[in-house]
Amino acid sequence: MDWTSLKPATTLSLPDRLSVDLERLILDGELAPGDRLPPERALAEHLGVSRVSIREALRELENRGLIDRKPGRGTVVLSPGERSGIVDQMGEAVNAAAAEMRDIMELRAIVEPPIARITAGRARPRDIAQLRELVEAMESDTAKDRYAELDRAFHQSIAQYTHNPLLELINEQIAQQIAPSRGTRYQTRARRQVSSAAHRRIFEAIAAGDGDLAEAEARAHVLDIAEQIALAGEGEDRSQRISAAPDTDDTQDRGPRA
Repeated sequence: MDWTSLKPATTLSLPDRLSVDLERLILDGELAPGDRLPPERALAEHLGVSRVSIREALRELENRGLIDRKPGRGTVVLSPGERSGIVDQMGEAVNAAAAEMRDIMELRAIVEPPIARITAGRARPRDIAQLRELVEAMESDTAKDRYAELDRAFHQSIAQYTHNPLLELINEQIAQQIAPSRGTRYQTRARRQVSSAAHRRIFEAIAAGDGDLAEAEARAHVLDIAEQIALAGEGEDRSQRISAAPDTDDTQDRGPRA
């Protein structure tokens, strides 16, 4: 991990900026569950900041349930299940069910729009900064796999910024199920552009503190994704029917030739 790539900006306090950058690494998967962060002293030297700033940034991440700090163990990135500290029965049911994509998208349409509304009323400046970075990254010319990671991180962040760990856990369980909907076969360049524009509208509504608009934009986005997935499924079914159809020229009874 190249820690020197973290370059704090001036729009937020230094500890907030550091916590945003570290959180981005966790949400993007560059820091995976179980990974250990360098000691405070080493991290401060890498970044050219004080240990006090590092300590405050790590405290913020610990309060958010993203990391765990214990003497002798160091600072470790937590998995979503470890972050919650509870066993969520709904999450277990979602994971255990062989859910149809249609059912999953229906659940997203119920859960995600209200989450966006709540976040619009609770997001702090550091939260807005994090969402802005994710949106801008998706708007760049991003490879399919990278875009899927950013897409997941964006929706996960919105749930996290409700500052309600139960909503974050539910959203994480849903995210595990909808991973196929972010597969490369759905990630055409045009599709990514449409999705990025929707993410931008959701972000701007949240940044403006407009809960009604954030909910409406989130709902429109989920419904649009569901429609695109349905159309893709119909296309695949049609292709399979055509490939499976018998060749009438070969199967018809030709009878004796003259």
